[in-house]
Amino acid sequence: MLRVPAATVYIDPEVRRRAHCMARLERMLPNIDCDDVREYDAAAREAFANISRRRHGKDRFGDEAVILFTTMEPGREGWYYHYRDASKEGSTHGGFCQSALELNLVDGCVFRCAYCGFGRAIRFSLDVEGYMAGLDGVFARHPQQRLYKFSNMTDLPPFEPELDAVAPMVRRFAAEPDRYLMLFTKSDNVDFLLPLDHNGHTIVSWSLTCETASRLIDRRAPALDERIEAMHKCQQAGYLVRARLSPIVPIRGWRGEYEALFTRLFAAVKPDVVTLELLGWFGFEDLPRLIDPELLDPELYAEAAASVGELGDVGWRPFTDRAHQEVYRHCIETAFRISPGTPVTVCHGTQSVWAALGEKIGMTPASYLCNCGPTSAPGDPLYNACAGRA
Repeated sequence: MLRVPAATVYIDPEVRRRAHCMARLERMLPNIDCDDVREYDAAAREAFANISRRRHGKDRFGDEAVILFTTMEPGREGWYYHYRDASKEGSTHGGFCQSALELNLVDGCVFRCAYCGFGRAIRFSLDVEGYMAGLDGVFARHPQQRLYKFSNMTDLPPFEPELDAVAPMVRRFAAEPDRYLMLFTKSDNVDFLLPLDHNGHTIVSWSLTCETASRLIDRRAPALDERIEAMHKCQQAGYLVRARLSPIVPIRGWRGEYEALFTRLFAAVKPDVVTLELLGWFGFEDLPRLIDPELLDPELYAEAAASVGELGDVGWRPFTDRAHQEVYRHCIETAFRISPGTPVTVCHGTQSVWAALGEKIGMTPASYLCNCGPTSAPGDPLYNACAGRA
Protein backbone atom coordinates (compact mmCIF):
# COMPACT_ATOMS: atom_id res chain seq x y z
CA MET A 1 0.00 0.00 0.00
CA LEU A 2 1.20 3.51 -0.82
CA ARG A 3 1.97 5.54 2.30
CA VAL A 4 -0.67 8.23 2.77
CA PRO A 5 0.03 11.44 4.70
CA ALA A 6 -3.15 12.61 6.40
CA ALA A 7 -4.16 15.63 8.45
CA THR A 8 -7.01 13.80 10.18
CA VAL A 9 -8.37 10.26 10.27
CA TYR A 10 -11.99 9.61 11.28
CA ILE A 11 -13.14 6.12 12.31
CA ASP A 12 -16.82 5.22 12.28
CA PRO A 13 -17.69 3.27 15.48
CA GLU A 14 -19.56 0.80 13.27
CA VAL A 15 -16.22 -0.37 11.88
CA ARG A 16 -15.18 -1.66 15.30
CA ARG A 17 -18.39 -3.71 15.55
CA ARG A 18 -17.57 -5.75 12.45
CA ALA A 19 -14.51 -8.00 12.62
CA HIS A 20 -13.87 -8.10 8.86
CA CYS A 21 -13.99 -4.28 8.67
CA MET A 22 -11.77 -3.94 11.71
CA ALA A 23 -9.21 -6.28 10.16
CA ARG A 24 -8.95 -4.01 7.13
CA LEU A 25 -8.60 -0.93 9.31
CA GLU A 26 -5.80 -2.52 11.32
CA ARG A 27 -3.92 -3.44 8.14
CA MET A 28 -4.25 0.02 6.63
CA LEU A 29 -3.64 2.33 9.61
CA PRO A 30 0.12 1.61 9.86
CA ASN A 31 0.48 2.94 6.31
CA ILE A 32 -1.19 6.27 7.10
CA ASP A 33 0.98 9.02 8.57
CA CYS A 34 -1.34 10.89 10.92
CA ASP A 35 -1.26 12.03 14.54
CA ASP A 36 -4.90 13.12 14.67
CA VAL A 37 -7.26 10.12 14.81
CA ARG A 38 -10.86 10.83 15.85
CA GLU A 39 -14.19 9.12 16.22
CA TYR A 40 -16.67 9.78 13.44
CA ASP A 41 -19.36 11.50 15.52
CA ALA A 42 -21.93 14.14 14.58
CA ALA A 43 -19.39 16.98 14.58
CA ALA A 44 -17.01 14.91 12.44
CA ARG A 45 -19.79 14.14 9.95
CA GLU A 46 -20.37 17.84 9.45
CA ALA A 47 -16.66 18.63 9.20
CA PHE A 48 -16.04 15.83 6.70
CA ALA A 49 -19.03 16.80 4.58
CA ASN A 50 -17.74 20.37 4.31
CA ILE A 51 -14.29 19.50 2.95
CA SER A 52 -13.73 21.14 -0.42
CA ARG A 53 -13.81 19.04 -3.56
CA ARG A 54 -12.24 21.75 -5.69
CA ARG A 55 -9.58 20.78 -8.18
CA HIS A 56 -6.14 20.07 -6.78
CA GLY A 57 -4.28 22.55 -8.96
CA LYS A 58 -6.77 25.29 -8.14
CA ASP A 59 -6.45 24.90 -4.38
CA ARG A 60 -2.76 23.91 -4.34
CA PHE A 61 -3.47 21.04 -1.97
CA GLY A 62 -0.47 19.46 -0.37
CA ASP A 63 -0.08 15.76 0.20
CA GLU A 64 -2.21 15.67 3.32
CA ALA A 65 -5.60 13.99 3.18
CA VAL A 66 -8.62 13.78 5.47
CA ILE A 67 -9.62 10.13 5.69
CA LEU A 68 -12.81 8.44 6.82
CA PHE A 69 -13.07 4.73 7.55
CA THR A 70 -16.65 3.52 7.58
CA THR A 71 -18.77 0.55 6.49
CA MET A 72 -21.29 0.44 3.66
CA GLU A 73 -23.47 3.35 4.66
CA PRO A 74 -27.27 3.10 4.38
CA GLY A 75 -28.81 5.34 1.76
CA ARG A 76 -25.76 5.40 -0.53
CA GLU A 77 -26.67 2.36 -2.65
CA GLY A 78 -27.01 4.56 -5.73
CA TRP A 79 -23.40 5.61 -5.26
CA TYR A 80 -21.98 2.17 -4.49
CA TYR A 81 -23.77 0.65 -7.49
CA HIS A 82 -23.92 3.70 -9.70
CA TYR A 83 -25.85 3.79 -12.96
CA ARG A 84 -24.13 6.00 -15.50
CA ASP A 85 -26.92 7.36 -17.70
CA ALA A 86 -25.53 8.17 -21.14
CA SER A 87 -28.19 10.78 -21.83
CA LYS A 88 -27.33 12.71 -18.67
CA GLU A 89 -23.61 12.23 -19.21
CA GLY A 90 -23.95 13.45 -22.78
CA SER A 91 -26.01 16.47 -21.84
CA THR A 92 -23.44 17.44 -19.19
CA HIS A 93 -20.40 16.98 -21.41
CA GLY A 94 -21.80 17.49 -24.91
CA GLY A 95 -20.36 14.27 -26.33
CA PHE A 96 -21.46 10.66 -26.72
CA CYS A 97 -21.34 8.16 -23.86
CA GLN A 98 -22.62 4.64 -23.12
CA SER A 99 -24.90 3.80 -20.21
CA ALA A 100 -23.51 1.31 -17.70
CA LEU A 101 -23.56 0.29 -14.05
CA GLU A 102 -20.32 1.30 -12.28
CA LEU A 103 -18.96 -0.23 -9.08
CA ASN A 104 -17.68 2.15 -6.38
CA LEU A 105 -16.38 1.43 -2.90
CA VAL A 106 -13.82 4.16 -2.12
CA ASP A 107 -14.42 7.88 -2.73
CA GLY A 108 -11.29 9.99 -3.20
CA CYS A 109 -7.73 9.51 -4.43
CA VAL A 110 -4.19 9.68 -3.04
CA PHE A 111 -2.75 11.20 -6.21
CA ARG A 112 -2.82 14.97 -6.69
CA CYS A 113 -3.34 15.48 -10.43
CA ALA A 114 -3.81 19.21 -10.99
CA TYR A 115 -6.99 18.89 -13.05
CA CYS A 116 -8.76 16.44 -10.70
CA GLY A 117 -11.74 17.58 -8.65
CA PHE A 118 -11.71 14.87 -5.96
CA GLY A 119 -10.20 17.18 -3.39
CA ARG A 120 -8.41 15.84 -0.32
CA ALA A 121 -11.16 13.79 1.37
CA ILE A 122 -11.01 10.00 1.06
CA ARG A 123 -13.89 7.81 2.27
CA PHE A 124 -13.18 4.08 2.67
CA SER A 125 -16.18 1.76 2.91
CA LEU A 126 -14.58 -1.31 4.49
CA ASP A 127 -17.47 -3.78 4.25
CA VAL A 128 -16.24 -5.46 1.08
CA GLU A 129 -18.11 -8.66 1.90
CA GLY A 130 -21.40 -6.79 2.22
CA TYR A 131 -20.67 -4.97 -1.00
CA MET A 132 -20.01 -8.16 -2.91
CA ALA A 133 -23.22 -9.66 -1.59
CA GLY A 134 -25.04 -7.01 -3.61
CA LEU A 135 -23.52 -8.10 -6.92
CA ASP A 136 -26.08 -10.82 -7.64
CA GLY A 137 -28.83 -8.20 -7.62
CA VAL A 138 -26.75 -5.89 -9.82
CA PHE A 139 -26.18 -8.62 -12.39
CA ALA A 140 -29.87 -9.55 -12.38
CA ARG A 141 -30.86 -5.94 -13.05
CA HIS A 142 -28.31 -5.51 -15.86
CA PRO A 143 -28.28 -8.84 -17.72
CA GLN A 144 -26.84 -7.36 -20.94
CA GLN A 145 -23.88 -5.64 -19.28
CA ARG A 146 -20.63 -7.58 -19.56
CA LEU A 147 -17.96 -5.11 -18.35
CA TYR A 148 -18.03 -3.46 -14.92
CA LYS A 149 -15.74 -0.55 -14.11
CA PHE A 150 -14.19 -0.66 -10.62
CA SER A 151 -13.96 2.23 -9.89
CA ASN A 152 -14.76 5.66 -11.26
CA MET A 153 -14.35 7.40 -7.90
CA THR A 154 -10.83 6.42 -6.87
CA ASP A 155 -7.64 4.64 -7.87
CA LEU A 156 -7.84 1.36 -5.97
CA PRO A 157 -4.44 -0.39 -6.47
CA PRO A 158 -2.53 2.14 -4.30
CA PHE A 159 -4.49 0.87 -1.27
CA GLU A 160 -3.75 -2.79 -1.90
CA PRO A 161 -3.25 -5.44 -0.69
CA GLU A 162 -4.08 -4.06 2.77
CA LEU A 163 -7.56 -2.90 1.73
CA ASP A 164 -8.23 -6.30 0.14
CA ALA A 165 -11.06 -5.07 -2.07
CA VAL A 166 -9.57 -5.81 -5.49
CA ALA A 167 -8.53 -9.45 -5.03
CA PRO A 168 -11.99 -10.63 -3.88
CA MET A 169 -13.56 -8.91 -6.88
CA VAL A 170 -11.02 -10.44 -9.27
CA ARG A 171 -11.82 -13.89 -7.90
CA ARG A 172 -15.57 -13.23 -8.11
CA PHE A 173 -15.40 -12.21 -11.77
CA ALA A 174 -13.08 -15.12 -12.56
CA ALA A 175 -16.05 -17.36 -11.80
CA GLU A 176 -18.45 -15.39 -14.01
CA PRO A 177 -18.97 -17.03 -17.42
CA ASP A 178 -19.54 -13.83 -19.39
CA ARG A 179 -18.75 -10.82 -17.20
CA TYR A 180 -15.54 -8.82 -16.89
CA LEU A 181 -14.13 -6.62 -14.17
CA MET A 182 -12.22 -3.52 -15.27
CA LEU A 183 -9.75 -1.86 -12.90
CA PHE A 184 -8.99 1.76 -13.78
CA THR A 185 -5.68 3.07 -12.47
CA LYS A 186 -2.56 5.21 -12.77
CA SER A 187 -0.73 3.11 -10.23
CA ASP A 188 2.35 0.92 -10.56
CA ASN A 189 1.39 -1.01 -7.41
CA VAL A 190 0.37 -4.20 -9.21
CA ASP A 191 2.47 -6.99 -7.71
CA PHE A 192 -0.48 -8.11 -5.58
CA LEU A 193 -2.42 -8.78 -8.80
CA LEU A 194 0.15 -11.02 -10.47
CA PRO A 195 -0.49 -14.32 -8.63
CA LEU A 196 -4.29 -14.05 -8.64
CA ASP A 197 -6.35 -16.59 -10.59
CA HIS A 198 -8.27 -14.10 -12.74
CA ASN A 199 -9.30 -16.56 -15.49
CA GLY A 200 -8.86 -13.80 -18.09
CA HIS A 201 -11.90 -11.96 -16.74
CA THR A 202 -10.16 -8.88 -15.34
CA ILE A 203 -9.08 -6.01 -17.59
CA VAL A 204 -6.62 -3.51 -16.13
CA SER A 205 -6.88 -0.10 -17.77
CA TRP A 206 -4.24 2.58 -17.27
CA SER A 207 -4.81 6.30 -17.49
CA LEU A 208 -1.77 7.56 -19.41
CA THR A 209 -0.49 10.97 -20.33
CA CYS A 210 2.78 12.10 -21.87
CA GLU A 211 6.06 12.09 -19.95
CA THR A 212 6.14 15.80 -19.11
CA ALA A 213 2.51 15.85 -17.96
CA SER A 214 2.96 12.67 -15.93
CA ARG A 215 5.83 14.30 -14.01
CA LEU A 216 4.62 17.89 -13.62
CA ILE A 217 0.81 17.68 -13.68
CA ASP A 218 -0.08 14.17 -12.43
CA ARG A 219 1.49 14.88 -9.07
CA ARG A 220 2.28 11.91 -6.80
CA ALA A 221 1.26 9.52 -9.60
CA PRO A 222 3.86 7.23 -11.19
CA ALA A 223 5.67 8.51 -14.27
CA LEU A 224 4.82 7.25 -17.74
CA ASP A 225 7.49 4.54 -17.89
CA GLU A 226 6.50 3.25 -14.45
CA ARG A 227 2.89 2.89 -15.57
CA ILE A 228 3.92 1.13 -18.78
CA GLU A 229 6.13 -1.27 -16.82
CA ALA A 230 3.14 -2.06 -14.60
CA MET A 231 1.08 -2.75 -17.73
CA HIS A 232 3.80 -5.09 -18.95
CA LYS A 233 3.80 -7.01 -15.66
CA CYS A 234 0.03 -7.47 -15.78
CA GLN A 235 0.01 -8.54 -19.41
CA GLN A 236 2.73 -11.08 -18.64
CA ALA A 237 0.44 -12.39 -15.88
CA GLY A 238 -2.34 -12.93 -18.43
CA TYR A 239 -4.45 -9.85 -17.79
CA LEU A 240 -5.97 -7.91 -20.65
CA VAL A 241 -4.47 -4.42 -20.50
CA ARG A 242 -6.03 -1.27 -21.83
CA ALA A 243 -4.76 2.29 -22.36
CA ARG A 244 -6.83 5.39 -21.86
CA LEU A 245 -5.05 8.63 -22.74
CA SER A 246 -6.96 10.58 -20.15
CA PRO A 247 -6.54 13.37 -20.16
CA ILE A 248 -4.44 14.25 -23.15
CA VAL A 249 -2.69 17.40 -21.94
CA PRO A 250 -1.67 19.53 -24.96
CA ILE A 251 1.69 20.69 -23.63
CA ARG A 252 4.32 22.43 -25.73
CA GLY A 253 5.66 19.86 -28.17
CA TRP A 254 2.69 17.58 -27.58
CA ARG A 255 2.97 15.90 -30.98
CA GLY A 256 6.45 14.60 -30.25
CA GLU A 257 5.62 13.71 -26.65
CA TYR A 258 2.58 11.66 -27.59
CA GLU A 259 4.46 9.96 -30.41
CA ALA A 260 7.04 9.00 -27.77
CA LEU A 261 4.22 7.74 -25.54
CA PHE A 262 2.88 5.44 -28.25
CA THR A 263 6.36 4.24 -29.17
CA ARG A 264 7.12 3.27 -25.58
CA LEU A 265 3.65 1.83 -24.98
CA PHE A 266 3.57 -0.47 -28.01
CA ALA A 267 7.16 -1.59 -27.49
CA ALA A 268 6.17 -2.95 -24.08
CA VAL A 269 2.53 -4.12 -24.33
CA LYS A 270 -0.34 -4.83 -26.69
CA PRO A 271 -3.40 -3.05 -25.29
CA ASP A 272 -6.74 -4.40 -26.43
CA VAL A 273 -8.19 -0.87 -26.77
CA VAL A 274 -6.72 2.64 -26.75
CA THR A 275 -9.12 5.45 -25.82
CA LEU A 276 -8.56 9.19 -26.24
CA GLU A 277 -9.96 12.14 -24.30
CA LEU A 278 -8.58 15.68 -24.36
CA LEU A 279 -8.25 17.65 -21.13
CA GLY A 280 -11.59 19.25 -20.33
CA TRP A 281 -14.69 19.37 -18.13
CA PHE A 282 -13.96 22.93 -16.92
CA GLY A 283 -14.03 26.50 -18.20
CA PHE A 284 -11.08 28.40 -19.61
CA GLU A 285 -10.91 30.65 -16.54
CA ASP A 286 -9.71 27.64 -14.52
CA LEU A 287 -7.07 26.49 -17.01
CA PRO A 288 -4.25 28.86 -15.91
CA ARG A 289 -5.13 28.17 -12.26
CA LEU A 290 -4.67 24.44 -12.78
CA ILE A 291 -1.71 24.30 -15.19
CA ASP A 292 1.04 26.82 -15.84
CA PRO A 293 0.21 28.29 -19.28
CA GLU A 294 3.92 28.18 -20.12
CA LEU A 295 3.63 24.38 -20.16
CA LEU A 296 0.82 24.40 -22.73
CA ASP A 297 0.85 24.62 -26.51
CA PRO A 298 0.65 28.39 -27.15
CA GLU A 299 -1.55 28.12 -30.25
CA LEU A 300 -4.12 25.82 -28.63
CA TYR A 301 -4.07 27.94 -25.47
CA ALA A 302 -4.64 31.17 -27.44
CA GLU A 303 -7.41 29.53 -29.46
CA ALA A 304 -9.10 28.42 -26.25
CA ALA A 305 -8.84 31.93 -24.79
CA ALA A 306 -10.36 33.44 -27.93
CA SER A 307 -13.24 30.94 -27.97
CA VAL A 308 -14.66 31.48 -24.49
CA GLY A 309 -17.74 33.29 -25.75
CA GLU A 310 -18.25 30.89 -28.62
CA LEU A 311 -18.04 27.75 -26.45
CA GLY A 312 -20.28 29.05 -23.69
CA ASP A 313 -20.72 26.40 -21.01
CA VAL A 314 -20.34 23.21 -23.05
CA GLY A 315 -18.95 20.45 -20.89
CA TRP A 316 -15.95 19.63 -23.09
CA ARG A 317 -14.36 23.07 -22.64
CA PRO A 318 -11.86 24.73 -22.59
CA PHE A 319 -10.31 23.61 -25.90
CA THR A 320 -12.17 24.05 -29.17
CA ASP A 321 -13.78 21.33 -31.21
CA ARG A 322 -11.15 21.96 -33.87
CA ALA A 323 -8.43 21.35 -31.27
CA HIS A 324 -10.07 18.06 -30.27
CA GLN A 325 -10.03 16.93 -33.88
CA GLU A 326 -6.41 17.98 -34.40
CA VAL A 327 -5.15 16.21 -31.29
CA TYR A 328 -7.21 13.07 -31.85
CA ARG A 329 -6.23 12.82 -35.51
CA HIS A 330 -2.54 13.01 -34.64
CA CYS A 331 -2.90 10.36 -31.92
CA ILE A 332 -4.97 8.04 -34.10
CA GLU A 333 -2.60 8.25 -37.05
CA THR A 334 0.44 7.83 -34.80
CA ALA A 335 -1.01 4.80 -33.03
CA PHE A 336 -2.05 3.15 -36.31
CA ARG A 337 1.39 3.76 -37.81
CA ILE A 338 3.25 2.25 -34.86
CA SER A 339 0.78 -0.54 -34.06
CA PRO A 340 -1.47 -1.23 -37.05
CA GLY A 341 -4.68 -2.93 -36.05
CA THR A 342 -4.79 -1.83 -32.42
CA PRO A 343 -8.30 -0.40 -31.91
CA VAL A 344 -8.29 3.33 -31.15
CA THR A 345 -11.44 5.16 -30.12
CA VAL A 346 -12.58 8.40 -28.51
CA CYS A 347 -14.31 9.03 -25.20
CA HIS A 348 -17.08 11.64 -25.06
CA GLY A 349 -16.54 12.42 -28.73
CA THR A 350 -18.78 15.18 -30.04
CA GLN A 351 -20.90 14.83 -33.17
CA SER A 352 -18.36 16.81 -35.18
CA VAL A 353 -15.44 14.73 -33.85
CA TRP A 354 -17.23 11.56 -34.91
CA ALA A 355 -18.09 13.05 -38.30
CA ALA A 356 -14.44 13.94 -38.88
CA LEU A 357 -12.76 10.84 -37.45
CA GLY A 358 -15.29 8.01 -37.21
CA GLU A 359 -14.41 6.57 -40.60
CA LYS A 360 -10.71 6.68 -39.75
CA ILE A 361 -11.21 4.55 -36.61
CA GLY A 362 -13.88 2.36 -38.21
CA MET A 363 -16.61 3.06 -35.67
CA THR A 364 -19.69 5.23 -35.23
CA PRO A 365 -21.26 6.94 -32.20
CA ALA A 366 -23.97 4.28 -32.37
CA SER A 367 -21.45 1.43 -32.22
CA TYR A 368 -18.00 1.96 -30.76
CA LEU A 369 -15.59 0.39 -28.32
CA CYS A 370 -15.03 2.34 -25.13
CA ASN A 371 -12.70 2.08 -22.18
CA CYS A 372 -15.59 1.38 -19.81
CA GLY A 373 -18.40 0.59 -22.24
CA PRO A 374 -20.82 -2.06 -20.93
CA THR A 375 -20.04 -4.51 -23.76
CA SER A 376 -16.43 -3.56 -24.61
CA ALA A 377 -15.02 -6.95 -23.68
CA PRO A 378 -14.21 -10.30 -25.34
CA GLY A 379 -17.24 -11.94 -26.88
CA ASP A 380 -18.87 -8.74 -28.07
CA PRO A 381 -19.13 -8.80 -31.90
CA LEU A 382 -17.56 -5.36 -32.36
CA TYR A 383 -14.80 -6.12 -29.85
CA ASN A 384 -14.04 -9.45 -31.55
CA ALA A 385 -14.02 -7.84 -34.99
CA CYS A 386 -11.62 -5.10 -33.86
CA ALA A 387 -9.39 -7.57 -32.00
CA GLY A 388 -9.26 -9.68 -35.14
CA ARG A 389 -7.67 -6.79 -37.04
CA ALA A 390 -4.73 -6.59 -34.61
